[in-house]
Amino acid sequence: MTITIVGQWSDDNSWALHARQFAAALGRVEEVVSVPYGGPARHAVLSAAESGVVIGMGPIEAMSGLVGRHRIGFMVWETTVIPEEKLHGLKALDEIWVPSHWGRGVLIANGLPADRVHVVPEGVDPAVFRPAERSPDQAPRPFRFLCVGKWEVRKGIDDLARAFASAFAPHEPVELILHCHNPYLPDFDIGSTIARLALPAHAPIRPSPPLPLRDLAALYRACDVLVLPTKAEGWGLPIIEAMACGIPAIATNYSGHNMFLDDRNGYLVDVERMIPVDDPLFYPGGPYGVWAQPDLQHLRVLMRRAYADADERCAKGLQARRDVAGKWTWDDAARVAHRRLQQVQALETSAAVGPQM
Repeated sequence: MTITIVGQWSDDNSWALHARQFAAALGRVEEVVSVPYGGPARHAVLSAAESGVVIGMGPIEAMSGLVGRHRIGFMVWETTVIPEEKLHGLKALDEIWVPSHWGRGVLIANGLPADRVHVVPEGVDPAVFRPAERSPDQAPRPFRFLCVGKWEVRKGIDDLARAFASAFAPHEPVELILHCHNPYLPDFDIGSTIARLALPAHAPIRPSPPLPLRDLAALYRACDVLVLPTKAEGWGLPIIEAMACGIPAIATNYSGHNMFLDDRNGYLVDVERMIPVDDPLFYPGGPYGVWAQPDLQHLRVLMRRAYADADERCAKGLQARRDVAGKWTWDDAARVAHRRLQQVQALETSAAVGPQM
């Protein structure tokens, strides 16, 4: 079986990372042809693939032009309502893949037939994202919280900065590292953005510049806890990357990352209430439904707890690494996808043979 995957291969965003890593893993069990959205070769390659399976990865709008015998849209979504124009494009496909059971529930609630929506998780490379090798004579450093994700309403990074500032005083040996640039805003400056929050005196908050993948993995290893008070995640790639490095995560108890994050391997922030989606930059138009507002007091409690209780924190980190390496790698994701593709092939073969007399 030859699988054609259409994606944003050269971009520097989570869609492109997902496509590259997933295609490489699936290519180890089936023949995979990678095709970019647009480009002069796309039409010829897709025309040759019309008799096969085509998987589109990325924005919903980009999947409308897929051609093939069996067209699959592999998408990630973060809100409870999908606008009608996007739903129209999804309904035209033969099936939809989403990385989490939460995401599948959202699609079904929005009118997609349950038998056309399947869960194929994302993953992580445990050889790149691996625990640090601790040295007994390692120089002392501050305790480090880390946040990874573009600065936007959904990620709750402004909430995190406020919670950190109220939880940790300037004299405490702790700092918050924000790997939270926003490539979609050309004039975005993280320093001035933090300054506009007018925070009280607090322990240091330090920005991190954009980093290539292996340097990002090293940043995880240089920190103690990932913290992401997100309002919703279709999957939560930074959370699982930190876990693969043996770093426990503090994240909101809601949405896609509940597939792999729990009280054994991390810290779950209570949801204070569900609130309407309100972000005209990344979610214009609508409606988009609701997402979670995390309880910021509980977030502060969990940050203090993770900081103070090293035994619990280390136990959660060890469990996080075991869970991810044992179940949530890109090869694991490819095996789930391969099983589904074999089911598709078996159904098509059965239909072609027809009922037996």
